[in-house]
Amino acid sequence: MEEPDWFDIEVDSENGINSYSLVEIDEGDNNEEQVVTEILHNFKFISVNPAGIISWDFGDGNSAVGINVNHSYSEPGTYRVRATSIDVDRIQSSAIWVKVDLKAFVESDNMECECAPTAKDTIVDITPLTKGNEIRGFVRAQHDGSSESCSLRNPFQECHLRIIIQTTDNGEVISNNIIYDENFRSDELIVDFELLDLMLEDGQGVQIRLETDQLRDWHKPFTEWIMPAPPNES
Repeated sequence: MEEPDWFDIEVDSENGINSYSLVEIDEGDNNEEQVVTEILHNFKFISVNPAGIISWDFGDGNSAVGINVNHSYSEPGTYRVRATSIDVDRIQSSAIWVKVDLKAFVESDNMECECAPTAKDTIVDITPLTKGNEIRGFVRAQHDGSSESCSLRNPFQECHLRIIIQTTDNGEVISNNIIYDENFRSDELIVDFELLDLMLEDGQGVQIRLETDQLRDWHKPFTEWIMPAPPNES
């Protein structure tokens, strides 16, 4: 029986989502411990009508050999996967594209006292961007402390929150974009954000700075965002 004269590859899913979570744990000493959990999507690649040795190039600098292989990507992006079938009398190859998005969640400890120039603040670091230029998400702040809840404050002690999107270069802040700066009278506040066409260079990153001018505020921030994979470059 003659072997088929064509070669192809398949993947169980062309789209995957990596998840990242960071939780700050404070046992009362204001010395937060960061607990990070990362789950990478596992792609299952299958060769169709393989012959001889099958080598795989996953498009991220990694490779493997085998008829069927698994692979995970450490960073979001769009990747071209190529497999080559090497037999005694012919060499054949096939390629497909896969996309990896990033979904992230950060649970920060209560905003700490800086005292100047604001009453309290906290920083949420957006994981470094290398292959994506868009971020969409939201910040949710909950009242969490011994002072009066935001819904019971008098007009002169209303809860306050300022949200600033900052661009950094090697750790130094080079730009500030205030997306929210208001008083409010609810025990939970949700503010959406969308960052497009970031075009960050090597060493640059994005962080979210949360500030309050009210010493009585005890906001506990939760931040969620997704970074979609960019389109194919070729």
